[in-house]
Amino acid sequence: MLQLDIREVNNQQELAEMFDQRWLVLRSPLGMERGSERDDRENGACHIIAKGDRTIIGSGRLRELSPELGSISYIAVLPEFQNQGIGTKLMERLIAEAKEKNFKTVRLMSRINAVKFYKNLGFIEKDNPFEYLGIPHIFMELKTAVETASIQTKPASAG
Repeated sequence: MLQLDIREVNNQQELAEMFDQRWLVLRSPLGMERGSERDDRENGACHIIAKGDRTIIGSGRLRELSPELGSISYIAVLPEFQNQGIGTKLMERLIAEAKEKNFKTVRLMSRINAVKFYKNLGFIEKDNPFEYLGIPHIFMELKTAVETASIQTKPASAG
């Protein structure tokens, strides 16, 4: 059984390896060039990796959109390791990070073929499907903060 280490990226070399893994999973199959796996929001984001046998096999990113809203993106697991719970573990770690940062809501943009995966984690669909990079997507969100209802107390009865 594969020993997994799910944690934040530690250094620049790991960050470069993570970008390479992200490109292999998400952009190379679309015929996109290296560099297309990054955007201008990488700095300041929380990058989580799943490392097995000294190789990054999964990754994901969490970033702040506003003080109460986080965004999860670039969830990528190498094809030969998919359907083994690694994506779920990555997401659980990213959701835990979102809670630590006090985000009340986390949103993501899911490929339509991954909607069930995110629903199983508690995400709900928002808005209508749309195309991104020629692939149908939909926005989804998860409420991370539990709303506490005000507790009504009955006055003590005189007895």
